[in-house]
Amino acid sequence: MSPTTVAKLEIKPLPHPDGASGGLNAIIDAVEEHINRSILLLATGEPEDAPDFTTWLEGKELPGESDLQKPVDEADLVDKYTDRQQEVKSLTANLDRENKSINDSQVAAFSLSNNTYRNIAKIVLELRDTLGEDAPAPTKGVDGVYRLSPLAEIGLLLALLDAADRVHDEVQDAANGIETHAGDIAGSVPNAPRGYDNNNGGVPAASNAYRPAPASKASYRITDPPDPIGEALRVAGKEVGTEENDEAFGSKPYNNGSAWCAAFTSWVWKEAGYDVTWTDFDYVPAVWNDAEALDLRRPSPADAQPGDLIVFDWEGDGTPDHIGIVETVSGGMIHTIEGNSSDRVQRLDYSMNAGEVVGVIKPPPTGSGADVRV
Repeated sequence: MSPTTVAKLEIKPLPHPDGASGGLNAIIDAVEEHINRSILLLATGEPEDAPDFTTWLEGKELPGESDLQKPVDEADLVDKYTDRQQEVKSLTANLDRENKSINDSQVAAFSLSNNTYRNIAKIVLELRDTLGEDAPAPTKGVDGVYRLSPLAEIGLLLALLDAADRVHDEVQDAANGIETHAGDIAGSVPNAPRGYDNNNGGVPAASNAYRPAPASKASYRITDPPDPIGEALRVAGKEVGTEENDEAFGSKPYNNGSAWCAAFTSWVWKEAGYDVTWTDFDYVPAVWNDAEALDLRRPSPADAQPGDLIVFDWEGDGTPDHIGIVETVSGGMIHTIEGNSSDRVQRLDYSMNAGEVVGVIKPPPTGSGADVRV
């Protein structure tokens, strides 16, 4: 019997019904990545860490199953999802990044005959039929565009949330009952932030394994570059679209052979003319710890400015695990450029109130002066 692989475990893309709104399409993609995340964590022996999509929706104050089952205004509920679709897309992109951090060696011992996995496969099959051949037909609007009716969209949203809940329940039920495969997870550390246990190629990266942030030894030298913020954004923007599988990635200065989001932001600041010596420049918890020691943390994400570093906690465990560059701030949204997001450099957007945003780090002061060390 051949070993199980990540490709065998992940579900095929869910169908998108004709005439679906942007909000519905975003939820379909997010549920797909949530299901994949649950399956992969089940296979790696960490089902207790599987995400709960309903909890995420509640945190975002988006309509849940109870709201959809007794809608007061169907069109208004659909609009709420459409208006917030960028936040859903950001979640999907980061779940995809998390899923890609799991490699075949971590799931090789998992059996496809596992009862929980088979139950999830049945749930996915039902959902695929609901979104595909059984999906309602769109109707032509007065503008000549074919769309699903609000009532039809609500029915499909309910099916998606129900499937996500059932998958989550299956995996949580398995958490205390399955025979885990932790011994087959090379280099894994329980409760470590995703991305610190394996390098880009899926090889255990002991040098970048999760560890508590060390005591800060950071410092910065005050420099006087002409336009550091503009240069930081120019440098970061030129890298957008760079992917790990690009041949040129091997020579990138931020390619550290492991989780490289912090290496990317450290490089961008250096190119902009800031001279910061981090305790560990490519380790997010250390950078966040250093920012406090150097008094570079802004009071809240609402104070974010272009050129700042933005820090995330995608696991929700109190340990920061991802970092990017703030490009712009507008209308309560923070627009970023991030390295190692879905294995590439890309632009993303977040609400200032997003629960996954830990905080922002301002650049050191510029001008004439002396070294500052803490």
